[in-house]
Amino acid sequence: MNRPGVSIKQARLAVGPLGALLFAQTAFWLLYDVADRGLPPMWSAWTNGPVSGLPATTALDLGLAALQLGAVCGLLLRVRGAGGLLVTACLTTVLFRAPVVWYMLLDSESDPWFGGLTGPSLTGAGLSCLFTALVAVALGGLLFRVRELEREAAAQEESRSAGIRPVKITASASCTLLAVLNVFYVCRNVLTAVQVGPDALAHLLAGRGAGRAVLGVSSPWQWACLTVLCGVGMVLAAKRRPSATGFSVGLALFMMPIAFTKLWGLAGTSALSASPLNTVQSFLELAGSAAVVSLIVADVRRDRPAPPAPLDPTPAATGADPGAQRVDAATSDA
Repeated sequence: MNRPGVSIKQARLAVGPLGALLFAQTAFWLLYDVADRGLPPMWSAWTNGPVSGLPATTALDLGLAALQLGAVCGLLLRVRGAGGLLVTACLTTVLFRAPVVWYMLLDSESDPWFGGLTGPSLTGAGLSCLFTALVAVALGGLLFRVRELEREAAAQEESRSAGIRPVKITASASCTLLAVLNVFYVCRNVLTAVQVGPDALAHLLAGRGAGRAVLGVSSPWQWACLTVLCGVGMVLAAKRRPSATGFSVGLALFMMPIAFTKLWGLAGTSALSASPLNTVQSFLELAGSAAVVSLIVADVRRDRPAPPAPLDPTPAATGADPGAQRVDAATSDA
């Protein structure tokens, strides 16, 4: 009876450091750019402004850092949806770090991946991304192992420790937003294929000649990955799975910094009205994500157990403590 509990405890202790490693890699390269170039030039680069040479990061890394940090904080605070947040961080990290690995493998002196642009070591960035992707895969496997162990322990104790399902209106709002954004991402890649042709689109997806930073990915690759992520989030929200809460918050944390920097860059030029598709998409990502997060926060606050009355002599009701259930669900909602 005690063996599964020990295994769960050991697995949970390993989840935190692995999640922190994901954030540490992203934070290192962001700080590297700021230390190497200064904050004003890097803000210009993150908002798609002119930049000399080849920086290490883009605005996408700001979103990735926000997601990874949010996942670690959610785990430490044991908030509802922490498991879904961690799963989202794992998937997103793998999807947006894997391209840098093949940049490194396909780069050569005779055919440099980024042409004549100089910047941070592609080998160093590629190796760090390979390590981070492996950590993300290991963390994802560990999260599912924790979930299995918790289910086994709950079955042996004849108790149920399921996660809390999202409120119907919140799940519907999240599903609708992700469905609309998915249409945007699919249409963007279809339009790109029509404009440049399928062969050129394949080169863009691979990132050759399209990267503005060593850790950067092409826009078609970003749209393709977001199509997958939003599709998964849309299904989870439609089924009102417990993990939908963390997954929706994770996608919001990832998209909001990217959309904000994009709108900031567009606002300083005439491109704000000249690129209505970019503007509408970024506004939906920013405002829609903020609205969904607000709904989820309101749901979590309503679910908090009321404090007991100071003079109430009635003994506590038997059964599982809601607070303890939320603690157990911090990782089991994945």
